[in-house]
Amino acid sequence: MPLAVAPGLLLLLLLASGTRGALVVSVPASPVRAQPGSDLLLGCHFSVGGAVDMQALVVQWKLGDRLVAEFDEVLSYPRAGARLFLDELRVGNASLLLPRVGGADAGLYTCSVIHSPSRESQQLELRVEAPPRVSVSGTVVRAGELSNVTCSVSHFYPKSVIVTWLRDKQVVGGPETPHAQLGPDGLYSATSILQLVPSISLADANYSCQVQHVALGAPIQELFRLSVLSPPSLTLQTVVTPEGLGALHVRVSGYYPPNITVDWLRDGEILPSMESLPTREPDGSFTLHSGYILDGPEPDTRVTFTCRVQHPALSTPLGQSITWKETNVISPDRTPKKEPEPSPHNPLVWKSLCLATWVLLGVALGCFVYWSYHHISMSPIRAWECWPKGGVTVLLCGVEGRLRDTDSLTWRNLRLGKVLGPGQPGELSALKPEQHHVVTWRRRLRLGRQQLMSVLTVQTPCDEESFSCTFRPSTRDMQQRQITIPGVAAGGPPLDGDTSVF
Repeated sequence: MPLAVAPGLLLLLLLASGTRGALVVSVPASPVRAQPGSDLLLGCHFSVGGAVDMQALVVQWKLGDRLVAEFDEVLSYPRAGARLFLDELRVGNASLLLPRVGGADAGLYTCSVIHSPSRESQQLELRVEAPPRVSVSGTVVRAGELSNVTCSVSHFYPKSVIVTWLRDKQVVGGPETPHAQLGPDGLYSATSILQLVPSISLADANYSCQVQHVALGAPIQELFRLSVLSPPSLTLQTVVTPEGLGALHVRVSGYYPPNITVDWLRDGEILPSMESLPTREPDGSFTLHSGYILDGPEPDTRVTFTCRVQHPALSTPLGQSITWKETNVISPDRTPKKEPEPSPHNPLVWKSLCLATWVLLGVALGCFVYWSYHHISMSPIRAWECWPKGGVTVLLCGVEGRLRDTDSLTWRNLRLGKVLGPGQPGELSALKPEQHHVVTWRRRLRLGRQQLMSVLTVQTPCDEESFSCTFRPSTRDMQQRQITIPGVAAGGPPLDGDTSVF
């Protein structure tokens, strides 16, 4: 006779049966990435539609066909260090802990869950990899010398990496697969070297070391520019005028980069000086002109002037020195004079002629001394252009004779009608338009005579400019000299006065 079942009890049995059969397993999206040596938790969760019956539960983790971990009433771990957590299994968490993962742990994992009578599994891929770090060294190079630029690729896994060198997006080296070395941290490192003979023109090029690796979604690049160094060369010149004025000029050329320091030293002490702005040459190097106007050392003094240059391409400063010596005393003629031989004929007449000759010579010498003592001469204005391309123009004006302490020389800009005032000896600096600098000094000569010298330094004008130098004695007539500078646009010598270019 068939067993009768109440309708309510039948519903409960059906619900219970349906609940136990609703097994669902879920894992994270693939691939899962982990770095070598790290601890990794591979996620796997399941749901049975109710409480988990541990007696009916079986969990297996496999890597390919190889068993990694299992729960079947008891826990077992064929892979050393692997862990499942019993308390987590009771709540539907079958995640697997893998400590210190390595290359052998990479692959396709399967998480299988049996909750009798249901069975379900999911797969996920584990990739053990580390993206590379890239750095570039050796970018400071010397123009014209063979140089090595190094691209260091480190902390990557797996082993293979591809390196390509680019200049302005054009390949100049590689692609290559450099030899990789395994480090104690389980990661690889490799280096690639770009050899080149740089020129200054390459300093503006954009270089990059491009690296490709499986851990990267796209190649990465380390951008850099070459720091090209070219040491300066010095050409030192000196001009000494008949009036005793000295001017020093140095041409510093062939250097790169443009940052440079040029100092003038007098017996080791730094002097204020003038210098032009750096100009760039066709080969990319720079040229600079610097000058110092000497302020007239005392007679018979010896001074050492040094031009010192400091630049990134120099390990020690570069310098050239000259010794400046001014000697105004002229040694008298030391040649022994012949005594007149006594004449055997008419000695009285001969003595009379000699006496008359000496009297005439004495009168002439007295007239010459008187004229020299009182005569005052003013020399024409002389001009020097210190460096090309409209830098600085130096004008020299001088007067010589028996001068008084109140006698003076005055400079005037004729176009502006402006008297140009004095400055301090040696205090010369870069001049702007409408600026000037005046240095005046006095020297004592023989026979009570003096020499009054004045130097006017101006920026070479763009257009024609006229200047005058006026001698204003205390009691005598005024003397004046004029000069016209044609300007940068004209490019010719001064229209009046003598010119020297140094």
